[in-house]
Amino acid sequence: MKTYFAMLALFCAVGCGPHFEAKTPSGFVELDDDSSAYDYRSTSADGVVMAVRELDHEPKGEPEFWVTAIKNRMRERGGYALIEQKPVQSADGVKGTQLRFGHDEDSGKPHLYYVTLFVTEDALFLLEAGGTKDLMTANAKKLDQAIREFSTQ
Repeated sequence: MKTYFAMLALFCAVGCGPHFEAKTPSGFVELDDDSSAYDYRSTSADGVVMAVRELDHEPKGEPEFWVTAIKNRMRERGGYALIEQKPVQSADGVKGTQLRFGHDEDSGKPHLYYVTLFVTEDALFLLEAGGTKDLMTANAKKLDQAIREFSTQ
């Protein structure tokens, strides 16, 4: 039951305003959508989307806890399969984890969905990117660069 409440907090908590810097990848445009659940969103002309959510780090948990909570949530949420897990680092030196998921859509085109997590004392930063496998592969260098340039300050 505690895990349920922790996951609920992870996906429903809203911070009091973004405290990060996200750079829009080359070939993308930033979307200004006040009704969004995200603190930052951008898209490529062909439909790859990148977004950032900043969540209060409450309840407090180790990064491994949050990584496992995300894996469980993605599996339960619709059959996302974990393809790869790799360490990443933000521009300001915060170590994080990127989870790469695959999902077969009804259209018959496989999709990729990346969730990158940075955990600080006060906040959880979720950087999400998704699109068809072909488009995500074509934009991989731009998305990787955006992760390296992301700052939690």
